[in-house]
Amino acid sequence: MLKSTILSFTCYLLIGSNTFAQCTGLGSNLVAPYASNALDNGVMFDISATNTITIYCFDVNLPPLSIGDYEVYYKAGTYVGSENSPGNWTFIGSAGSIVSIGLDLATPLTIPVNVVIPLGETYGFYITASNPILSTGVFTTTNAGYSTVSSNGDIAIMGGIGIAYPFNTISANRSLNGTIRYTPGNALPVEFIDFSVIKNGESAILEWETESEYNSDYFEIERSKNGIDWNRLLLIQATGEINSPTIYQETDLAPLEGISYYRLNQYDIDGTKTFLKSVSFNYELEVERNEIRVFPNPIADRVRVFGDQSEIENLIVFNSIGQDISDNLTIIKHNGYSEIYFRDQQEGLFILKSKTNSEILIKK
Repeated sequence: MLKSTILSFTCYLLIGSNTFAQCTGLGSNLVAPYASNALDNGVMFDISATNTITIYCFDVNLPPLSIGDYEVYYKAGTYVGSENSPGNWTFIGSAGSIVSIGLDLATPLTIPVNVVIPLGETYGFYITASNPILSTGVFTTTNAGYSTVSSNGDIAIMGGIGIAYPFNTISANRSLNGTIRYTPGNALPVEFIDFSVIKNGESAILEWETESEYNSDYFEIERSKNGIDWNRLLLIQATGEINSPTIYQETDLAPLEGISYYRLNQYDIDGTKTFLKSVSFNYELEVERNEIRVFPNPIADRVRVFGDQSEIENLIVFNSIGQDISDNLTIIKHNGYSEIYFRDQQEGLFILKSKTNSEILIKK
């Protein structure tokens, strides 16, 4: 099982009665030059770690006088090949009403990142305005292709594209204008192992494991139909302080039909929220098929269809080329069966469809 690690880091910027988690200048940083000549809704780029590092947050180059809402995503491995695939990305967080400091200046994003990149690994990041009107977005710099934008002894900022919100039209060859704020190594209030969702009958089993915990208060599970809009599903009390593996298990008794997404977050006792992992889940309803009987088959003039009333309430008939011809037939409902008249139809094959079943009919 691949182990990933996380940390919680925060201080606060007070504006009126609202409190926003904000990254500070503590630790180390790497600057991608603030030399803008392009404006995009968002920017994707890679960070490669020469040594294990923990990213606290980002500063970015925002349009002067702008006030906007922003989101940050990440993925293990390069962004290349996943530019238009939201399911491959993990949502880190969002913040509203971020005020630009000015053109080609470092505006802090008030979104704690708290992502550990292990030694020798590359992670992709996506920073984007989430209300992309003309006055918001991120400034970038055009480049000649995927290459190193900036580096030091710990990390390198690689490649870059502009991209419309969300995960939409690509503007190739755009470099980040920004500051990566990080610390070498990792500091771990929670050492996270994995999070999974498994189908169990008509429910979903949510299971996650931690290696150790320190000052951990509770876990939050959110659910989404599209991977973008999330709703809280469960709150679960954490063990708190433990230096051995802990397995948590909860149940979603009413999972969403089709493909959905689950996201696991952890909260420290000081209220700091840290994203852990999101996973996709495919829940297909198991439909109980009710039997139907048809007689006679082959058909001379008419056929009777027997079955539960709910099963045969709305019968549909298709011809051999897949056309729905139900409106051209006389269908008479009786108690416990229906009669379908084929007297005006040519000889051949037909498909009869009920609520959960289908039969091939032959007219001679």
